[in-house]
Amino acid sequence: MATGRTRRKSKLGKYMKALRQRRAPKLIPEQVATLARTTRPTVNRMESGDTLPSVHLLGTILGVYAATEDEREEAIRLWEYANADTTVVEHAADLSPKYLAFRWDESEAVSERTMEPVAIHGLLQTAGYASAIADAAGLFNQNRPADWEQRAADERQARQRLLGKDGPLALHSLIDEGVIRRVVGGADVMAEQLRHLLTVGAQDNVTIQVVPFAAGAYGTMSGPVSILSFAEDDGPDLAYLEHAAGGESVENRDDVAAFISTFERISRNLALPPDQSADLIKGVLDRLEGR
Repeated sequence: MATGRTRRKSKLGKYMKALRQRRAPKLIPEQVATLARTTRPTVNRMESGDTLPSVHLLGTILGVYAATEDEREEAIRLWEYANADTTVVEHAADLSPKYLAFRWDESEAVSERTMEPVAIHGLLQTAGYASAIADAAGLFNQNRPADWEQRAADERQARQRLLGKDGPLALHSLIDEGVIRRVVGGADVMAEQLRHLLTVGAQDNVTIQVVPFAAGAYGTMSGPVSILSFAEDDGPDLAYLEHAAGGESVENRDDVAAFISTFERISRNLALPPDQSADLIKGVLDRLEGR
């Protein structure tokens, strides 16, 4: 079964194979193995995505390929991306490896479906709302560095650019009514957040539905779930489950299929349509602003 990490290793393998084949005179794996002092199977397994070379061997092979500085940087980025289950990338020390792997997967996805029974999804959060959520985490953030808030703001802004880039991510978010009505960070902060939801929800690539109280119990109410889908040749869907101490990726096809089925059932049968959801959000906003 292909997994998120397998897909990431394959990206590096394809990139390294392309570098080898564009070199003049063209090299074959046996020659690479001799020049890099490794074995032909090691080169083949790297290119097929079966194994991840050490970063030292990767650097040696890039030297054999006479890689440019830009090509070397891209190869190292792809190596870090593939190795994200065990390595925290520089400048992201406050992000867990599993969350970082999810962020890289999210940046490669073509669509994302989310179920949010607790808080507004990160792709839709304002700075004030995100800060209030972080402050409420209390003990979980005791060891964060002095510049943590700025790092978090930069990470959130980079993430949200996925919704506005060329060929933007298609986001479909199911949000519990309790999330809309809970006043996080005070009335002003929450009003700004609700206005943001109405603005972003009007984009063609964003769909927001509110699951009303009247729906009763539904789906997985234990925490947030994000489901990522990729271009056809980039591998199967995966899910990411968030919790206070981090998160977990779910790549088992049957489990991911169950999450997708749950999402579709809630979207079709329980959640308000997007226009009615916007009306509910606007009504809560009006009451917050005393209108």
